[in-house]
Amino acid sequence: MRLKKILILIFCIITSFSCRNNSTPSSIKSVETRDYTNLRFDTLSTNVVDNFFNHSKSKHVLVEPEYFVWGLSVIEWKGKYHAYYARWKRKDGFSAWMTDCEIAHAVSTTPEGPFEFVNVVLESRKNSGWDINNSHNPYSIVANGKICLYYISNDITKYSTTENGTLKQPDSSWLSSNRKLLRNSQRIGVAIAEDPSGPFIRSEKPIVEPDNIKFKNIAVNPSVAFHNNQYTMIMKSDDVNKEEWFRIQLVGKAPKPDGPFQFSSKPVYDKVQTEDACMWFDNVLNTYYMVCHVMGKSELALFKSENGSDWQPDDRKIFMKKEFSLSDGTIWKPERVERPFVLTDKTGKPVMIYVAVFDKNVTGNIAIPIKIE
Repeated sequence: MRLKKILILIFCIITSFSCRNNSTPSSIKSVETRDYTNLRFDTLSTNVVDNFFNHSKSKHVLVEPEYFVWGLSVIEWKGKYHAYYARWKRKDGFSAWMTDCEIAHAVSTTPEGPFEFVNVVLESRKNSGWDINNSHNPYSIVANGKICLYYISNDITKYSTTENGTLKQPDSSWLSSNRKLLRNSQRIGVAIAEDPSGPFIRSEKPIVEPDNIKFKNIAVNPSVAFHNNQYTMIMKSDDVNKEEWFRIQLVGKAPKPDGPFQFSSKPVYDKVQTEDACMWFDNVLNTYYMVCHVMGKSELALFKSENGSDWQPDDRKIFMKKEFSLSDGTIWKPERVERPFVLTDKTGKPVMIYVAVFDKNVTGNIAIPIKIE
C-alpha cells in the first residue's frame, strides 16, 4: 500500500513537470519572421486601367487631367496617409519635368487612396535660393517628429544672378536651349516641416553636390532611411570612371537630415545603369532593403544590405515585373514603369508599392498592395 502511494506521488511529479515544460509562459512571445521570397502583389481591378486613362482619381490611381503626374512618396502621419508627388502642366509637354515641375501634397485615409489634393508644398518657380528653378522627384520620411522632404532642383544661380546681385528667373527660351547645362546642374535639397501641409523650410544650399572625385555632373533621385539616429541616402550620379554618362547609385551617411552626407566611392551596383532607389529598414530581419529601376530592363530589382553601405542582390533578385495582373486575367504592360516607392508598416514590413506609369501619353501613380509572410 505504501509502495502504491509512492508510485502515485512520483507520477504526479512527472506529470506536473511535463505540463510546465510543454506550456508557453506568458512572458515568452513568438518570434516574428518574414520571407521576401514569398512576397506577392494583389491583382488589380480592370477599373484601375480605365481610371488611369480617363484621368479619374480613385483607389490605386493618382492622376490629374491637366497635369503630367510622376513619382510620389507616402508617409503615415496621425492615422492618415500623405502623398508628395511631382506634377507639371500637360500643355508644357512631358520634357518640362526638368524645368517646370512642382511638388504637390495629397491626403487619404487609406494607403491605396484615393488621394485628395491639398496644396503645393514646393513650387517650380521660387523668388530666392539655390533652387529657384524646378522641384522634382520627392522622397519623404518622418524623423524625430518632423517631415523631411528630399527633392531635386536646378542650381543655376550663377546663370540667374543679375549685375546688382539679385536673382532673375531665366525665360523659357533660355531653358529650352540649355537642357544639357540644366541636366548637369541638378542637385539634391531637403525641406523640413512640422506639419504635412507645411510650411516646408528649404535648405539654404544643396545638401549633395558632385565632388568630381567619387561622382560627377549630377546628384539626383535621393532615397533616405532613418535608423539608429542616422540618415542613410542612396542617390544617382554619373560614374567618374567613364567619359560618357553612365548612371550609378552611391551610398552616403549623415548625422542630420541636411547632412553633411559622406559618400562611399563604391557604387551600389555597377554592372548596369540603375536609378530611382527606394530604401527601407526591416526591423524584424534587421536588414536594409532597396528596390530600384534597372534601365532597359522589364523588372524592378531588389537589393539588401546588413549595414546600409555594402549591397548585394537579394535572393529574390526581381522585386516585381513592370506589369500589372488584372482581375479579368489579363496583364497590363505600360510603356514605362519607374520611380518605385515602398510603404512599410512600423516594423519595416512592405505593405504597398507605388510606381510612376507612362502609357499612351498618360502618366500617373499606381498603388499595388503587397502581401508577405
